[in-house]
Amino acid sequence: MHKLLHDLAEGLLAFLGSLVPPALGSIVSMLYDPDLTWGQRATQLWVGVVVSYFVQRAAGAVYPFHPFVLQALGFMLGMVAFKTAPGFIAGCATAAGELPGIIRDRLIAFLPAKKEKK
Repeated sequence: MHKLLHDLAEGLLAFLGSLVPPALGSIVSMLYDPDLTWGQRATQLWVGVVVSYFVQRAAGAVYPFHPFVLQALGFMLGMVAFKTAPGFIAGCATAAGELPGIIRDRLIAFLPAKKEKK
């Protein structure tokens, strides 16, 4: 049981440690944009962290970079993702708003056409 708890704690610390560079990148970007509300800051921070975390992991799986290079990549991606978060959120909202109409049009296209009565 002790080994299981130790392994769990070690994995959790490694996960949290890998989130630090992206979070720092997002926080540095926050300093350049003082007109944001706390809700916008929190949203953009987490978008920066999540995007850079997964892209950093994908880059590490594809290219054999040194861990410090991957951390720098995560920091930079956190900054970029923070800046692009408002546009990404607006684009997702627009796509989500158009989605019901697109689905309706696709379903109607599959239905057979009505025959005209003579």
